[in-house]
Amino acid sequence: EQSTGGKFRKCEIDITYPSQWGTAGVEARIAYLCSEAEEAIHAGCNILIITDRYMNRDQVAIPALLALSAIHQYLLRAGLRTTVGLVVETGSAREVHHFAVLAGFGAEAIHPYLALETLADIAPELGVSAEQASQHFVKAVGKGLTKIMSKMGISTYMSYCGAQIFEVVGLSEELVNKYFAGTHS
Repeated sequence: EQSTGGKFRKCEIDITYPSQWGTAGVEARIAYLCSEAEEAIHAGCNILIITDRYMNRDQVAIPALLALSAIHQYLLRAGLRTTVGLVVETGSAREVHHFAVLAGFGAEAIHPYLALETLADIAPELGVSAEQASQHFVKAVGKGLTKIMSKMGISTYMSYCGAQIFEVVGLSEELVNKYFAGTHS
């Protein structure tokens, strides 16, 4: 924050909830996440980090895409989406497609902490340093995203971000309308 002169203020949005709540807890937690995001913006945060890092034996995570899209859609309806950047910190992003979908539903940045930690652990077996392994992974994901965007005729990440160019298959119309509004199904 010092290097940016305090212009960027981040807040974390924890997308985990107690496993004892069961599936009924998901919708309640999503509603809370959306109001928490709005409160954070009103408190001066301009970067929201949507994270599943606090998942453990007793805390389960809402799927990162669902939480991201719900928050993104909520902020759009509230007229607040352009005032904040959404960063997704998730252990579930491992393949280029995962990154593409998260970006397509509003993530300006994605931190795949589990993939990076795994690469750091196996780097010696690959004959590279942890830093080199991470750099190769980031470069591969970047090239993959560029390929996907070019096939869609999109030339910049910001044009792709939130474009919702995917089709939803296998989810109820009610769920799509509530959390993925505007997406073809």
